[in-house]
Amino acid sequence: MGPDASEGLPDAAAAPDAGAQTIFPGYRTRLETPADLAVLAAGDGEIKYLAPVAAKPRSAPLLEDCYFQDMHLYPWHLHFLRSFPELTLLSLDAYVSMVMRRSTRSLWGGALKAWPAVKHPLTDQVGVFAYTLYAESGLEDLLTEDDVAEVDARLKSCAPVAAPMLVFVPSDAAQESFLRRARPALEQRGIASIFPSALLQGIPSVSYSQGEGYGLLRRVPAGQPLLEYGPREVVVVQSAPNDISIVAGLVTANPQNEFSHVNLRLREKGIPNAAVPEIYANALVARLAGSLVHLKVTSSQVIIEAARLEDAEAFWKSQRPPLGAAPADLSNQALGRFSELSHADAQSVGVKAANLAEIRRALPAENTQDGFAIPFARYVAFLEGSGLEPVIRATLADPRLRTDSAFKASALDSLRDQVKAAPLPAGFLDELAAQARAVFGAGSDTRFLRLRSSTNAEDLEDFSGAGLYDSKTGCLADDLDADTTGPSKCLTEEHAQHLRDLAAARRAELAAHPERTWLPDLIAEHEEDLVKEKPLQKAVRGVWASLWNDRAFDEREYYGIDHLSVYMGIAINPSFVMEKANAVAVTNLAVDSGDPVYRVVSQAGEESVVRPADPLAVAEVLTFRRHGTPPVMQDVQLLVSSSLVPTGEQVWTPDALQTLGALLFTLQDYMETNVYPARRPLLLDVEVKWARDGRVVVKQARPYWTSDP
Repeated sequence: MGPDASEGLPDAAAAPDAGAQTIFPGYRTRLETPADLAVLAAGDGEIKYLAPVAAKPRSAPLLEDCYFQDMHLYPWHLHFLRSFPELTLLSLDAYVSMVMRRSTRSLWGGALKAWPAVKHPLTDQVGVFAYTLYAESGLEDLLTEDDVAEVDARLKSCAPVAAPMLVFVPSDAAQESFLRRARPALEQRGIASIFPSALLQGIPSVSYSQGEGYGLLRRVPAGQPLLEYGPREVVVVQSAPNDISIVAGLVTANPQNEFSHVNLRLREKGIPNAAVPEIYANALVARLAGSLVHLKVTSSQVIIEAARLEDAEAFWKSQRPPLGAAPADLSNQALGRFSELSHADAQSVGVKAANLAEIRRALPAENTQDGFAIPFARYVAFLEGSGLEPVIRATLADPRLRTDSAFKASALDSLRDQVKAAPLPAGFLDELAAQARAVFGAGSDTRFLRLRSSTNAEDLEDFSGAGLYDSKTGCLADDLDADTTGPSKCLTEEHAQHLRDLAAARRAELAAHPERTWLPDLIAEHEEDLVKEKPLQKAVRGVWASLWNDRAFDEREYYGIDHLSVYMGIAINPSFVMEKANAVAVTNLAVDSGDPVYRVVSQAGEESVVRPADPLAVAEVLTFRRHGTPPVMQDVQLLVSSSLVPTGEQVWTPDALQTLGALLFTLQDYMETNVYPARRPLLLDVEVKWARDGRVVVKQARPYWTSDP
């Protein structure tokens, strides 16, 4: 059972008398009778609930004690919340912050479902109403006895039809661990609970999404969460994750929420999904772990069997028409400056680099970065000169790459290591140095440069590929000093002191919170940046090597992209240091019949928005509308506040936000006219830096793709 995310017109602006039943289209505020349950429940009988946290002030539109949503209209919390006019633009991240994170939670959320054959643990009466309580799985967000007690009391008050039969059911491994410790204390407070396995006693399997799939069987150890996975993996895990991307199939030991975010995404894509209580006791499943399997889920059974590669490949081809070979022009050898490139050069340098050139044309120079691109042809010359091309071909020809997950991980890791270790072609570093000096001017040798992937298989109009490849930082002076002794020649004393301050702050945080297991890696990263060199040639090879990242390989496999047709280009800019903020904006969203909406997700300082190093960091989410001609910013709404700025403050100052809005409007119009004239409507995914010197700089733009339902 996991958290979730349709549209109606409820308006809860006026609070009713205490205890009164309020009925709006789409939800109830109380469950008084079985008829209330029948009106709301759909599918497997589950009903989602939301309830304001007692310690937080209530604000419109959520003024009631409880909300039980009509599952026929709103199978997900997120879409139910969006049905309120005030919350129309609520994002998934904002929902997670409101419902699942302790530091920002303002609503309790979960699901309620009747299990007529299950015995109540305190009364021994057969028949229970089991409720879940959504929370993130990190240590900072673990449930407490008081959390469960507050929700239990609220549900008993708001749902008298279910009150005598209510039992709490943990929804993941972390909550199960909590319940093992807290169950006696909860019982003393009159709170009943059961474990998920008890819900499926005597039931061989439950089908959530019928179908079949082929993939490498990943058997996640019992009790552990699903973290890394790919589109060519059949996953066996104890509890369904809170969210999921593409997998070949999913089988859980614990029951799932039929209308969870996970469940609806898998059903939408026709991916088989089931719960099998005894899956971890199945010796055949244990034996097949790591090998290619065929998963078939029907209304009455779940089949997992060894599979042949030829059968799997035929199935994959039939399920998703492959994109085939990625187009590429390998004739261009020039290290093209952005002022010399355009979107038409994407087939030789990649869309990312080509669009950076277009951004330079669209916006004032102070709001962009100059740079140059390493074309695909230089990557090909590197492979040929180093003897790696036949190694790559031999690796891709090995059938174990698609039938043995351990072999695949080892083989791709070996490829990356060989790319990182191979020498650059003779004279290539000198060419890079000359172009960097020509483009970036005096001092470029001792200025950190940022190298970003720009393949011919990302940022496309029919394939995003976002986040598949790596970016690296390099310093030319570290290549030229004839030694490997750090620190980097590009590291200024001011920057070094900043890194020392960050490391000290993280060490203090770790001393106060030893359970934050990600902190040692962050501290080590800061300390490494203080003492190690960052040669430019190492950065080049690191970006090239990322073409063989596990996730990149899996994604290309899923979409049928020929690996040998994919080439790595590199976009090179000066690196940002000690910036004020990072942001990702989505333009031209049509959420209603009104003006287009622009959504900006931002984080203060150097913390990434897309992949934050600190999992506790909550990003700021705001929206505004584009109105009139010439366009102006209107109806600015702050939906979620950043956890890294003082309470009551925002990441962006009003002036900086106005600058950002104007840049986004200009870029939208330019890209519609000059780059993507055939794409209507055009939505852009735009990355932005608010630089230390106060400049708002656009650093990337591509067509916007989303997997959100």
